[in-house]
Amino acid sequence: MSATRRGGMILLIMVVAMVACAAVTCGVMPNAGISVGLPVITVPGEAYNGALPSQDFNITNTLVATLLADVMVLIFVFFAWRASKGWRQEVPGRFQALAELIGDFVYNQTKSYAGHRPLARKWLFPLAASIFVFLLAANWMKLFPGVESVGIMHCAHPGINGYPTVQVGNGAYQLYVDQLLFAGTAGTEESYHACHEYLHNADALKPTQEELNTVATHLEEAIAALEASPLTEAEIQAAVIETQLRAAEEVYPHASLPLTPDNLRRGVIPYIQVVTPYVRGAATDLNLTIGLALVVVAAIQVFGVASLGPNYFQKFINLRALGTIQKKPLGAIDFIVGIFEIVSELGKIISLAFRLFGNMFAGGILLAVMSFLVAFLLPIVFYGLEVIVTTIQAFVFAVLTLVFCAQAMEGHHGDDDHGEHHHEELGEGHAAELPELT
Repeated sequence: MSATRRGGMILLIMVVAMVACAAVTCGVMPNAGISVGLPVITVPGEAYNGALPSQDFNITNTLVATLLADVMVLIFVFFAWRASKGWRQEVPGRFQALAELIGDFVYNQTKSYAGHRPLARKWLFPLAASIFVFLLAANWMKLFPGVESVGIMHCAHPGINGYPTVQVGNGAYQLYVDQLLFAGTAGTEESYHACHEYLHNADALKPTQEELNTVATHLEEAIAALEASPLTEAEIQAAVIETQLRAAEEVYPHASLPLTPDNLRRGVIPYIQVVTPYVRGAATDLNLTIGLALVVVAAIQVFGVASLGPNYFQKFINLRALGTIQKKPLGAIDFIVGIFEIVSELGKIISLAFRLFGNMFAGGILLAVMSFLVAFLLPIVFYGLEVIVTTIQAFVFAVLTLVFCAQAMEGHHGDDDHGEHHHEELGEGHAAELPELT
């Protein structure tokens, strides 16, 4: 068989597979009530009971992801220490070689930006390496199967879109979606309380199949009468929806959603519910990224003071420039520039936090949207890209930590009381020029 014919057969198989997937997605699944709905996108970490984290202290799925990432890092370090026999084994095995590869990589970056000084070797390198390995674990975790997709079902709080449900087993429920790419219905205070009340008294409030069939039959008769009436099409649609809602309220107290006759016979429960993932990417929560940024900015000040002493604060409040202002009036500009350095230091918090958060949050949305829109092969491409992006973001955060801390440890050129220039050495008597951060 020629290459052209083989390629044609492969193309034909792909087209047939895509058509079959489209038929299942657009026809079979909506009829079964398991159609593809749009994912619910929430910026803050989600509490497992659906409450907003700001109301009370609740364990959120992003906090669980952070703790799991910590555990993964500790397990990695433990097995690396064990494989290397307490770092005494000179001929490394595969696992020890992997750990040494990561350590050497970060250590070489530390030497490139901060030199060989003990402060960089003993303190800055462990900080950057810890941040890199932790973010690598946290970012890769959201690519695992089940993360951000498997969770707990609960009533939708106000402003959160959700769907009705249907019982599929003894105490087991699933979301009922009979429209392709349906975004759901926004929850309200009334819908939340109605759903909450029903779930707590489901055994007593659940209607029998006979009651559902009776109401469905009466609903069909009412809809047929409305369609035969001389009303306009818009008026008929509004009246049908109102009739469907009243029919749902006959068997479900304070029903939040209208039900069709088919929905009633299937036992669709007309209360708005949503699924909160058990685990969500840790860096998709601003609390983590801002927390890490605060740690880094605090470390910058510590390294600056440890390297330069109290003279480090001349970077922000240039007293030397004020002291020589009578001899050099342009020293006032140096003092003003120092004030702007304070703003720049605060800007590092925003830069570090939002760069990581934006990339991780956008990546999660991209994967969810691609998986929901085109579930055939295409998400694999984006998973591959996301592996690269998550790795780069961990590396960028660690490198920026090195760069900012190395800049803080550098001597700031300025005039002393006698007009002489002081220079801070980088390393063992050798000065190293730091690259400008763009």
